[in-house]
Amino acid sequence: MRAASILFVILVWAGCFIERALSAAEEPVESARVLAAADDEPDAAEAKKEQPAEEKKSEEKQATLKPLTPKQLKELLQQRVKGSIGYSFRQFANMFLVSSRLQLGTGVGLMTPDQEIAKIPLLSPFPASYRPTLREFLDSIALQTYSKWKYDPSSRYFKSEIDHKGPFEGLAIFEFTKTKREKPFEVKLAKGWKANDEGTWVMYVPPSFRVGMDIYEMGTYSSDKTPTDPKFFEKIRQDVSLEWAQKMNPKATLKDLQIKPVGKFQALYYEAMIPSIFKKDVKWRQWVFMDGNQCYFIVSTILPELEDKIYPDVEQMLKSFKVKKK
Repeated sequence: MRAASILFVILVWAGCFIERALSAAEEPVESARVLAAADDEPDAAEAKKEQPAEEKKSEEKQATLKPLTPKQLKELLQQRVKGSIGYSFRQFANMFLVSSRLQLGTGVGLMTPDQEIAKIPLLSPFPASYRPTLREFLDSIALQTYSKWKYDPSSRYFKSEIDHKGPFEGLAIFEFTKTKREKPFEVKLAKGWKANDEGTWVMYVPPSFRVGMDIYEMGTYSSDKTPTDPKFFEKIRQDVSLEWAQKMNPKATLKDLQIKPVGKFQALYYEAMIPSIFKKDVKWRQWVFMDGNQCYFIVSTILPELEDKIYPDVEQMLKSFKVKKK
């Protein structure tokens, strides 16, 4: 096994900074394999064309997988994994096939027939202190890729270069396909503002500038020991808040977090002046709160000279925040 590599993914977009460290292990390709997500991508096709004429490719044969029983599937989805996510869906799926087997004892194949889904970059919503269940993990990926997932007991994504008696075991395939999803929350837009659905978050754009406020769905959370304990969900709110505050200011502490309302919810609030891509400092504000087991993260970055124009609208929209009835 080659040494693990560490990738720091930094997204800088209009003053919003997202940083996530991803540790991924790689192993040599075995004779039996899962077909890569959206395996007919142009780059894959070009690679095939460039192979020397004298190099004979091993013949791949359709192989079969042993389906999980309902009990096995339920138990697998309840197991916990590291919350690190990164790269594109396609790249991450290749790495997760290996790392999931090390973590869970079962290799998890993340597959999609859709080219657009395969190319979407992924980020983790989970704080470093939390290990999501596989179900929560898959839900997070589906949210970011505008898709839904389902367990695929068939063997259509699986091929082998060797003859094997009986079905292969120890592998579970989950397929992601496009779907339309209604946001679980709503806000009343201030005059002239527009809302753009970006998958795991909604970008709210004011008429006077290109950024104003973003609302992120930061995943769902669960505790094996205390599933309804308010202290557990309070810790999640606290960990998400502090982790983001320290991305903006490494010296931030719990004492810097305040309680402020967002609609009917009580959010942990943090603010700071931070550098931006506009070559001047901007005012960073963040709110983190829980609706049951669902975490929300709201961020606003405003240039000082636009504070009087934009922030009153942000406050107005925060007051109007509502979670839709399920």
